[in-house]
Amino acid sequence: MLFSLVIAVVPLILVSVFSYVKATDIIEDKVSLSNFNTVQQIADNIDQVFKDMKNSSYYLWQNKEFMNYMRMSADQISRSPNALLQGAVNSVNNFVVFRTNIYSIYVEAANGLTFDTASATNVISPNMKRRLLELRGEGLLMADTVTNYDNTETKVISFLKVFKDIDNLSSDLAFIKINILEDEISNIYRNKPLSNNVDTFVIDEQRNVISSLNASLLGDKLNEKYDDRRIYEDTNGYFQAKIDGQPYIETRYNLSRPGWRLVNLVPLNELSRDAHSIRNFTIVVLCIISAICIAMIVLFTYRVLGPLNRIRKAMKELEHENFKVNLSVTGNDEIALIGRSFNRMSHKLGELIHEVYAVQIKQKEAELKALHAQINPHFLYNTLDTIYWMCRIEKAHESSNLVQALSKLFRLSLNSGNEFTTVKSEIEHLNHYIFIQEKRFEDRIRFTIRVSDDVLNGRVAKLILQPIVENAIQHGIEKKGENGRIDVDIFAEGGTLIYQITDDGAGADENEINRLLFRVEEDNRGFGIKNVNDRIQLYFGSEYGLHFTSAPGAGTTVIIKQPFVQGGSL
Repeated sequence: MLFSLVIAVVPLILVSVFSYVKATDIIEDKVSLSNFNTVQQIADNIDQVFKDMKNSSYYLWQNKEFMNYMRMSADQISRSPNALLQGAVNSVNNFVVFRTNIYSIYVEAANGLTFDTASATNVISPNMKRRLLELRGEGLLMADTVTNYDNTETKVISFLKVFKDIDNLSSDLAFIKINILEDEISNIYRNKPLSNNVDTFVIDEQRNVISSLNASLLGDKLNEKYDDRRIYEDTNGYFQAKIDGQPYIETRYNLSRPGWRLVNLVPLNELSRDAHSIRNFTIVVLCIISAICIAMIVLFTYRVLGPLNRIRKAMKELEHENFKVNLSVTGNDEIALIGRSFNRMSHKLGELIHEVYAVQIKQKEAELKALHAQINPHFLYNTLDTIYWMCRIEKAHESSNLVQALSKLFRLSLNSGNEFTTVKSEIEHLNHYIFIQEKRFEDRIRFTIRVSDDVLNGRVAKLILQPIVENAIQHGIEKKGENGRIDVDIFAEGGTLIYQITDDGAGADENEINRLLFRVEEDNRGFGIKNVNDRIQLYFGSEYGLHFTSAPGAGTTVIIKQPFVQGGSL
């Protein structure tokens, strides 16, 4: 009995200690995750404010009254400067009155009209103007300070943008600067307190504090005690750190403005108060269970061990997928009930295994059918054909060529309902897409397609190249903001057809982009490349599909593999 007591109570103590430690870790993880979700919600609210600023610029750009003032010549302004200036200010004020979160709007027009709706002094440096012009109509967020009419200074978050003439996009009419108070950002996390001693702030790419509950920190570099290299990792997340000798949970979240991060610090002891209650409860439960174990050891007899050992052996057989195992059960005690339950379970498992196989096959078929489902573009194709001929009649040849390219793009996408095509058709489909993109980007992107003649008639899955090239344009070249090139190489290697798409764009984290092949993130990020990868693997198996090689600032290479059959059937 002494031996039984030792082997029962010692493991019980170990399990209790382990359970307490594990429960504490789980609580800390859960609370940290809950804190992360709150920070994520705060970041989403901040991003919504940024989005509203951007939308406000679009609404102002579409305001015909305001844009008419921007289109006036300098001579027209000089003939009646005060009246026209007041008219322009009124047109903006009529817009601002419905945007209560906007502090002011600063306008610096090419025709000489310059004003701020709050009579504040704004400065747009020459370097910033050049940067805005390089963005080709896109806007930019920045932290700034404006000087009010009473010479006081106010911290603001500004959205700057070049307004182009909607009728002549090559004409730059004005620089627009939409200002909101920094309080609009800090109030978001001020109104969502995560704990009593929480510290939350926003930093930019130079590690300057651009928003904080403590206004004295604005514009300063991040305090060294908070400056942990893990804050600047590309992914969102949280980690433990020590600040002034105390453990903290630091949470980082990237905002929609590249380089801006929301940072939240919460003392760990405030997040793990429940763990102390678990510790006390565990000690009490351990004492009670130890007493129960002692009582059970006394009641335990050898007659229990024999039936249990037979059940153990039968379970071993069950582990080796012998679902026909059957125990001979006599008596009516608890062990006998376990034996009968085991017999029912083994038979049920045998039936369920067959059902699971059938369900998996049906699920595979359903996934394949779901990936096959596409929008029937007949109506759109016929409409484009009509537009094409109308453009030809009106002698709009450039437009007719674009419409024709788009029309052929849809026809090849339809492919008479077939899911497979030839390499030649796939290249033709890509060429039509490239033609459209070349018109859009003019000379900013150079495309090169190199293909071996011996693979042109090979049968392959359709609609593989275009989504990958589109991804290279959107997340590579456009994100880089400079001229670039995209090279497409197609060749066969053994029995495998290989597409290699290389761009010299902004690049990305290689591990992160390869993870997108197996899951779709928020806002359907990664849906296109995952769809391509899923279709290839559903058709041909998991050994085929996509693989990315990339690094930030070093471009991206995509390798796509699928079986190659020369003029045969797949």
